[in-house]
Amino acid sequence: MSGSAPSVVRGVPRRLPHVTWCDLFESQALRSPARICLVADEVAWTFHDLDLWGNRLARLLRDAGAAPGTVVACAMTRSVRAVLGMLATAKAGAVHLPIDPSLPAARLDAILADARPSLVLTDAPGLADRADLLLSDEDWTTELARQDGRPVPRAGAAESYVIYTSGSTGLPKGVVVGHRSLVNLYGELASRFFPAGRGPQRVAHGLPLVFDASWNPLLWMVGGHELHLVPDPVRADPGSYVDFVREHRLSVVEAVPAQMTALLQAGLLDGRSRPRTLLMGGEAIGRDLWSHLRGAPEVTAVNLYGPTECTVFTTACRLGDRATPSIGQPIGNTAARIVDEDLRPVPIGAPGELLISGSSLALGYLGRPELTADRFVTAGERRYRTGDRCRLLPDGHLEWLGRLDDQVKIRGHRVEPGEVEQALLALPGVRQAVVRAEGTEPRLVAYVVLGDDTVGQVRERLRTVLPSYLLPSAVIPLETMPLGSTGKIDRTALAPPVPAVRVSVLTPTQELVASAFRVQLEIPAVDADSDFFDLGGHSLSAAALAVRLRALGVPCSLRDVLLRRTVARLAELVPITAKGAARHA
Repeated sequence: MSGSAPSVVRGVPRRLPHVTWCDLFESQALRSPARICLVADEVAWTFHDLDLWGNRLARLLRDAGAAPGTVVACAMTRSVRAVLGMLATAKAGAVHLPIDPSLPAARLDAILADARPSLVLTDAPGLADRADLLLSDEDWTTELARQDGRPVPRAGAAESYVIYTSGSTGLPKGVVVGHRSLVNLYGELASRFFPAGRGPQRVAHGLPLVFDASWNPLLWMVGGHELHLVPDPVRADPGSYVDFVREHRLSVVEAVPAQMTALLQAGLLDGRSRPRTLLMGGEAIGRDLWSHLRGAPEVTAVNLYGPTECTVFTTACRLGDRATPSIGQPIGNTAARIVDEDLRPVPIGAPGELLISGSSLALGYLGRPELTADRFVTAGERRYRTGDRCRLLPDGHLEWLGRLDDQVKIRGHRVEPGEVEQALLALPGVRQAVVRAEGTEPRLVAYVVLGDDTVGQVRERLRTVLPSYLLPSAVIPLETMPLGSTGKIDRTALAPPVPAVRVSVLTPTQELVASAFRVQLEIPAVDADSDFFDLGGHSLSAAALAVRLRALGVPCSLRDVLLRRTVARLAELVPITAKGAARHA
């Protein structure tokens, strides 16, 4: 490639069969009916059994009003019922909409009002008043056993699923993905990852079920492999997750880089029983993690990149192929090009916006034709404007350089700070609000001008309308917003938050814990009463803090961090030597 050539790179062309992912699953069930395809809650399900119970639930959905092409909202707990809900929706010819049952009521109602599903399926008792079908934890099998287990005749709808992502206008937007794109993704997984001659692999599913990336492990199952659904309490704690991987002898693990780092610190690759394939996506991989995994023996680590609008991942890079982080090259039937602000190709090596075209593209945004036309442009072929700043290197690999807007990834979730701003401004007592991402591990910081309300009241009200990943790590009250020469808010003049710390002397044990707080949260100072979560901590960073403290000789678990929270309370766990000094490395 020459430096003056346009920055375009294409994946391998591949024939796409005219089938759905459900067709592929049913074909696998016919070929291998007795093979285990899913292990959930320590119960093993064969392909025959999962197919049979999927047929039964599909009939129940049809009877309840799930016509082909309509949306079925599945607000399911992490269980076999969630997998059956996805399968049955596809068998009924309907469109799957995953919903986290723990969402705040206002957020849940906003999604349901926008998606207008034909029915709501849930197994969460707390959502019974919103549900058309409730599968109770105790007797759902008895209820389904009454249904006919034969396949349901289905029409060929183009849509497969809808995933809601953060929206800059204050409302989440639904991305509609078609069966053709999902089958293309399956073909890429089969070609790139399914090992020939090694037999079925045991695959961990530790991703949130509302992530589009959760389709990756599910499609491994469709390909004949054994999927293990990692329980919520296990996947939240790195040590327990590693134990789960060893106990079940899992060979494939996928996680966002932040969680993968915590799993590695907990010993994921230690010992003989360890996974051989590590997949990462959802956020950028740092150089340290890249270098560490690149040098790991007998492990294939792969970076997967792709917006929700491009069906889970559209480029991939084996870490062993490059010394520095890269998002790699396009998958099959997909092309990537780098363009300037006028959508004209730039030379190789020059930065610009990444555009994706090909079979991986979503169908558009649910009920938003103007937004679809804005983001999915047509210039000879249909292309998606990612908003990512990238460049194409001479060797054909893509390098991610950041965003062209304010969008960030937080723990794998795509976040528009503007959505959080709108939620703040809609609250009584908030006069002005600016939200931005700060820190090397991005976290949301809100700057607000309040009336008579307190920061605590604002936080409590936000929790009723936003999911946890959209809640600001810090809310900074200001007397006034800084203004620029045009009279608009000068966002660059907003000072990074500095925790208010009382002048206090820490004991040796408290100083040990405080040092871990400072490093983990990237803040200059804490005191004995500092609360880890009030300072911006979350579940993943809490797990990392527990690992960090254990490395310092403190017997601390994730549960300890969740329950004790403050420097003083966690310092009570520090072992004391005979001379009364804190014992640590």
